[in-house]
Parts: sequence; C-alpha cells; structure tokens
Amino acid sequence: MAVTDFRDPLKLNKLPVRGLVPETSSSAPATPAEGQLWTDSVNHVIKFWNLSAWKNPLDRGDHTGTQTASTISDLAATVKGYRLDEFAAPTAAVSLNNQRATNGADPTSASDLATKSYVDNARAGIAGVKDPVRAVSAVNVNLASLPATVGGVTLGSGDSFLATTQTPGTQNGIYTYSASGGAATRRPDADAVGEILDGTMVAVAEGTDAGSQYIQTAVASGAPGTWTQTWTKFSTGGQTYTADGQGIELAGTTFSLELADATLSKSASGLTVGLVPVTKGGTGATTVAGARTALGAVGKYAASLGALTAGTPLNVAHGLNTLDIKEPTLREISTGELVGARFIVVDANTVSVTTAASYAAGTFSIVVVG
Repeated sequence: MAVTDFRDPLKLNKLPVRGLVPETSSSAPATPAEGQLWTDSVNHVIKFWNLSAWKNPLDRGDHTGTQTASTISDLAATVKGYRLDEFAAPTAAVSLNNQRATNGADPTSASDLATKSYVDNARAGIAGVKDPVRAVSAVNVNLASLPATVGGVTLGSGDSFLATTQTPGTQNGIYTYSASGGAATRRPDADAVGEILDGTMVAVAEGTDAGSQYIQTAVASGAPGTWTQTWTKFSTGGQTYTADGQGIELAGTTFSLELADATLSKSASGLTVGLVPVTKGGTGATTVAGARTALGAVGKYAASLGALTAGTPLNVAHGLNTLDIKEPTLREISTGELVGARFIVVDANTVSVTTAASYAAGTFSIVVVG
C-alpha cells in the first residue's frame, strides 16, 4: 500500500475542510512559503506570509477601497463628540446657513463677536444714544392720566415721548404712551440703572421740537425715578431764516450786506467806506488837504527848518493845498523869539523863506496856517 506524503500539495477538489488548524507557535516559521498561514500564539492572531513579511489580514493599514460610514458602529458618536475648538481653524468664511449662534458670552477682546444683550446694553448705557421719541413735553404732564397730545403731537399706544419739565423733577425721562387718560410707563431702555447717563442723547421726530436733539446733563445716581434728570436741547433742525430788511439780504442759504450807495463797497475782506459827501457828514475827499478844502477848515503846518543861506529862498512844502495862507511865522527854537523873514507863496502847497543872515539847520521852526 502506497504511503501519501502530506508535505506535498493535496488537491481537495473544492471539498470543504473542517477542523484545519494552521501551524501555531510563539515564533514565526523560519522558511515560510507564499501564502503560508501561521497562528501567533503570543498575540493570538493568524497571519500569512506575503514573501516579505507576516501580515495580519485585519490590519487597517493594509486595507484599500471604500468603507461606508454605516458599517462603522461608533463613527457618528465619535465625530459628534469632538468639540469645535478641537478642529483646525477655518481658512475661509464660515456660513451659518441663515441660522443664529446662541448661548454666547459677552466679548472681552476687540476681535470677539458681540451678543445681542451686550450691544443692547452698550446702546442703552455706554454709547448713550437712545432711539428717537415722537415728541417732547416742555410742561408738566400728568403721567397717571395722559393728555391726548404731547408737545403738539397726538400720540398713540406704544409711542414714546420725553418729559423734561416734570414736578417733581424725578419724574423726568423717556416714557411710553398708552392712551389719552391712561398712565405712562418708562420706556424699557430708560428704566434701569445705567440706562440713562450724563451725556445720554435722544432725537425728537415730531412736534414743536421736531429735528431737535436733547442731552441729559445730570450725573446719574441710581435707577430713573430716584434722581432728577436734566434734559437740555443742544441742536435744532429745520430752522428757517428770514432777512430783516435792514441791511441784510438772504438769497437761498446765503446772507449778504445791502449797500445803500456807491460810498460803500464790500469784498472778501469786509465792508469798506468810500468817499462820503459833506452832505452826509463826510469830506468828499481822499486826502487831508482835500478834506480841509471841502469843509472850509483851517489847516496848520509846523516843522523845523533846514539850513538857511543869507539871501537865498528856502522852499517849504506845507501841503495845505491853498494859496490863501496867513503870513508864516519863524520861531527861534533855542530862545522862543519870533523873528522876521521874507515869505513868498510859491504854489498851493509851497512857501519860500528868505533871511538876511545864514543859519544852521534846526535853528528855527516854521508855522504855516491856511
């Protein structure tokens, strides 16, 4: 009977093999063949030889192809368990798909996003600019039984108004109107500590103060109603200007001066007065001499004479612009003595002086009246 050597390949012709156990040991076979199976008794895994290494068929690193998420039992729970701060920072704009980000904290740095409550508080307190009111009451209003109109405006339910002259002053502030005969309540953005400050501003939309802005100037010392708010109008809109017809012209938005006659002129440097006739209290002249002539006034010229040469006339320009002068006088400066000389009227502005002896400059002073 022939003995079969089971070290040679055994053709099973697709017959199922049951109970086959690969070689098991704590160390790998020394000279394996391609595809040989071996059970690692240390790690309790089965491996096969691929001509270069013993491979575990379950090793993830050797898998290729696509594995659907549905075949990974804990994928969703694991991914959802990661926090946003554990992911890499975005490098492009992030869309919220028209959704809100909720449950945020107030910002602490300049680049932080701001929550709605933070912005509302900033507008109500720190910024100090309030939503406009429809009207301003400049007289005491019965806040428990409101009139039909406030500041010239018929208000409706939910409208707001500013009360500036209440008795007592602790009632001053921004209110919400209910109805004629109804009670007013402080507006929600103006009823708590920090919502009305020194410098808080509010604009007025309608009524006698339409276009105006009011500023609260008192130092806040608690919630509105516990201290007196002081509201001052500091700017006005919609103002109309009218020329008074008394020397002021208004063309569109430009004011200018009216000029009565040619004696006045105007320029970028201002108003200039020209020749004013004598009939209007002026002189009608541009020089002193001309003014004297026009007014018939007496003029006087006085000066120290230059050097005199005996028998030689010295011309003196007096600038009185008249031939009708009185005889000039010479006064010796050192003694005060009046001395005689020969005088000739040269022209309307000049007279000559001739002495018998010679004198140094500054010896005499001359006075000419014309």
